[in-house]
Amino acid sequence: MSVLLTTTHNIEGKRITRYLGLVTGEASAEVSLISDKPVSGFADQYHKAMAPARDNALRGAIQGAQHIGANAIIGASVNYVVHGGGKGMVMVTVTGTAVVYEDA
Repeated sequence: MSVLLTTTHNIEGKRITRYLGLVTGEASAEVSLISDKPVSGFADQYHKAMAPARDNALRGAIQGAQHIGANAIIGASVNYVVHGGGKGMVMVTVTGTAVVYEDA
C-alpha cells in the first residue's frame, strides 16, 4: 500500500475518516570533515549526507504509517540537526499525523 505524504492538514478532494496518531521517522549520518585528501567545503559535505538521511527518515515515517493501517501522513515536517567537530553528524526527523482517507 502506498502512503500519501503531505505538509498540509487536509487532502483536497478526499475525506479523512480516521486519525491514527503521530508517526515519526529518524535517521542520522556521520560527516567526516577531516581528511588526508582535499575535500570540498563543509557545506558540500553536509549536503551530500543530508539527502540519504532525509530519505531514510521519510521511509521510516511511511513504514510506521503503514504498520498502523494509514494511507496518508498529513501535517508532515522534516527537521535537521547538524552538530559535531571534526566528525559532524546530521540527524533528520520526519513527523506527521497518520490518517486514513477516502474519496469525498
